[in-house]
Amino acid sequence: MILDPFKKASIAAKVAASHRLITVAALCWTICTMLATPHVAAQTASTEQYPPEETTETSATSAPDGEAAPAKPWLITPTLAADPKLGANVGGVVAYLRKLDEQSTTSMVGAAVSYSDTDSITGGVGAQLFWGADTRRLILLVGAAEINNEYDDFLGTGQKAETTDSVHTVGFRYLQQLGASNWLAGIQGLSTNYAVGAEGYIDGILNLIGLSGYDSTGLGLVLQHDTMDHQRDPTGGHLLTLHNMAYRESLGGEASFDVIFTDFRWYRSLDRFTIGQSGRPPVFALQMKGRFTKDAPLSGFSSVSLPGYTMGNYLSEDYAHLLMEGRFPITRKFGLVAFGGIGCQFGDDLLGDDIECSEHTFPSVGAGISYMVKEEASVLIRLEIAKGKNDNEALYLRFGHAF
Repeated sequence: MILDPFKKASIAAKVAASHRLITVAALCWTICTMLATPHVAAQTASTEQYPPEETTETSATSAPDGEAAPAKPWLITPTLAADPKLGANVGGVVAYLRKLDEQSTTSMVGAAVSYSDTDSITGGVGAQLFWGADTRRLILLVGAAEINNEYDDFLGTGQKAETTDSVHTVGFRYLQQLGASNWLAGIQGLSTNYAVGAEGYIDGILNLIGLSGYDSTGLGLVLQHDTMDHQRDPTGGHLLTLHNMAYRESLGGEASFDVIFTDFRWYRSLDRFTIGQSGRPPVFALQMKGRFTKDAPLSGFSSVSLPGYTMGNYLSEDYAHLLMEGRFPITRKFGLVAFGGIGCQFGDDLLGDDIECSEHTFPSVGAGISYMVKEEASVLIRLEIAKGKNDNEALYLRFGHAF
């Protein structure tokens, strides 16, 4: 009779641990996404490329003829996330841009930090380097977090508890263009060290059920096909990314399992429906995304990742979603966005039961406004609200488009 409560506690604790692991991974991936916009082999003549070809701005008073406008390579923007489950998180992103050679896209080094109303702090630094006329690229990422949690009834024990989760993540991705095509291929790696700290009775429970810490290390291959016309704010083309992560004990992790990712993004400009004073047509964007695991522990399961849902709150072996979005420029700097999608879980759930996609669906709808921070480089921020099923909802102030 004693085993059942601990089995229940073990499942609940693993869910909580995976929740926080995925949340921190999401932050790190946000930094990586900020820095890791894929290369377009056939660049257009437009200056709306990312990273931008030029990082200069013209002030209200034009520079004298023959003089170049002063370079302003710094990019600074705030971030915000708020939902009923995780509370409020505020932070910011700072990035520095510079070219490594004349024929390459501007390289970027950036940092992001976020502070929550639970006195938790998460942050990371990353770099995206282009060289050899954009034929080679390297992405580096280092992230860390100290997350404070307060429980009134810790895992059903009836005890109040305070825990501190410490997470450190290191990752990289290297890509190289294949000939003169739109294909790129490369390798990637990710290592995460996770520890939970508590005192007294609670610390004993954590050690008993094996949740005082967790390490995972994996390597994988990446294949991309990119025909997007712009990197920061695409209006046409597509981006297909296929990659995997093979986590192995031989690499220093505590479990061996595999994860496969698929991500297809498609963009279409609606030229006949130009509205407002922007002179730019609306854009329809579509994303089909999937995450599939094999032999993964609970902490390696796939999470619902649609807007409005907390990362790690719903976990299963496999997950996929379809997300559609309309982007409507109103003026040169302001615009409206509206989105909707549906995701589903399948494979095994946390209790080991086999679940079907048709029975575990997750709708998502939302809307917001966008503001162009650097018009010549198509760098923007978005303030939006999203609603999922039940009490899932969130407010975001994010850097760039979601996809």
